[in-house]
Amino acid sequence: MELSGYIRLVRRWLWLMIAAAVIASSAAFISVRTQPAVYQATTLLQLGNYLGLTDPNPSMIQAAASLSQSYIRLLKTRPILQAVVEKLRLPFGTAELERLFEGQLTSGTSFLTLTVSYTDPVLAAEVANELAVQLIANSPTELTREQQEQVRILQAEVQAAQAQLQRAREELSVIDSALEGLITDEQERVVLTLRRTELIGEISTAQSNLASMTRTLVDIQQRGTVNFIRVVEPAQIPSAASNDNPLPSMIAAAIAAVTLAFGAALLLEYLSDSLRSPAEIMPLLNVPLLGAVAPFGNKRTYKNKLITWTQPRSTIAEAYRALRVNILFRENSAEDACHVYTVTSPNPSEGKSVTTANLAITFAMTGMRVLLIDFDLRRPVQHSLFNLPNATGVADVWRKRDAGDRLDEAAIRQEVAQQLPRIIQKTEIPNLSVLTSGSVPTGSSELIDSPQSRILMQLLVQGGNYDVILIDTPPILVVTDTTIVARLSGGKSILVVESGRTRRGAAVRAAQQFTNLDLPLLGVVINRLKAQDRDAGYGYYYYYGYTRYDNPQSSPPPPPINTRVNDVQQR
Repeated sequence: MELSGYIRLVRRWLWLMIAAAVIASSAAFISVRTQPAVYQATTLLQLGNYLGLTDPNPSMIQAAASLSQSYIRLLKTRPILQAVVEKLRLPFGTAELERLFEGQLTSGTSFLTLTVSYTDPVLAAEVANELAVQLIANSPTELTREQQEQVRILQAEVQAAQAQLQRAREELSVIDSALEGLITDEQERVVLTLRRTELIGEISTAQSNLASMTRTLVDIQQRGTVNFIRVVEPAQIPSAASNDNPLPSMIAAAIAAVTLAFGAALLLEYLSDSLRSPAEIMPLLNVPLLGAVAPFGNKRTYKNKLITWTQPRSTIAEAYRALRVNILFRENSAEDACHVYTVTSPNPSEGKSVTTANLAITFAMTGMRVLLIDFDLRRPVQHSLFNLPNATGVADVWRKRDAGDRLDEAAIRQEVAQQLPRIIQKTEIPNLSVLTSGSVPTGSSELIDSPQSRILMQLLVQGGNYDVILIDTPPILVVTDTTIVARLSGGKSILVVESGRTRRGAAVRAAQQFTNLDLPLLGVVINRLKAQDRDAGYGYYYYYGYTRYDNPQSSPPPPPINTRVNDVQQR
């Protein structure tokens, strides 16, 4: 998935992430506030005694640090835990004590932090300090008595050797000064020379012995520089509870919830095969995108669906006008020819009828003479959208004809031509006429594919009375009526899909059906496109700041719509 895809996913599921974060942080806040106060006491321990050496070996630090996990595990052994429980007379056993503390090594050092959490601050500090005492008592921290005695003797001998060496050096200095003086007595000079030689031997021997004793002393002392523990900072009684601030828990819970919500959104997107983004149209269907319309009104009712007439300055009306411009831009027919467009959708309830009606209004508002034909004989809705009677309509061209009648084409043309003025209805919208479906008999597919239908389309297209003819047809994947009407009309088709509802497979099959039957498909309109699903370049109807199609300040009062309803419709 590209970066733009992730951005669309976040915008689409932002409500879920926000809801998850709010719920999780609220739960964390309630959980922290309802829990008893917990106090933390901390003891700082040093592993190894290398800090006492003037030139410690780096391997000593690493060795001491590597023993930290061993010491932490040693703390959780039963003898140490039992000793702490008995020494402090704790009101709980070793199992609960083991859960109260944790050890952590400071990175890059050999300092071990021992933290005890408990509801009693005094007892938490006592437990932390006693754990350190018991750990030291159960580790080879100090030298043995023999080693300590040996160290004491060596230190005394080193001091004595240093004093003897210092005296010998002072005496040698005095002899050297005397020999350099004017000593006339030859015998005295010989004695001083012999003594000087003896002193030089004694100094050499003393230095050798001192070096040997020093090395021995250092070796003994370094035996405790690695496997050594001492308390650097004992635990103090904490003054404030560690869980009195719920903010860290709330933030952690919110981050975890948002992460889970994002993962769930990714899974849902992976499992979903519905069209959502305008960017999917061209790669998937190999047909251009003509326009995108945002959701408006109540989808289940036809009230206030003619947004281009009732709210002509709204952003939704602007989207339909952009759709009209794109359609005319892609139309290559002559300017004086009648433009015929068949509008359909892959499946029912995807907005094709409302799209057709509003598109017809946008054409009519430019001064074009527009005829809207409701050829969806299964579920006609154009009469409901325009509030027109449906007693007469397309079905009238098939009436007054028995099954055995055999009329020639001239007779059929004359009969259909006589019917047209009666079945085509004017609307309150200038330049717009509607040919409703009428009362349709059974077997409408066979009636559509008939000479009457072909002649009807010829008279309407070639009659010169209309500049644009829009035909509302049934869903192409449900019945065959659409392909028949598209071939009879000779115009181009427009496929309407609904964002988040139309399946990708259904859209592909619908587009392929036009290709297989060699029917021209002008492009696709994506309907009910939500703001979070739009791509850059397709959100123009949000540019002006409008967010609701029924904003009373965005358009003048709506013109009246024909309110006539016939008796059949009322019943």
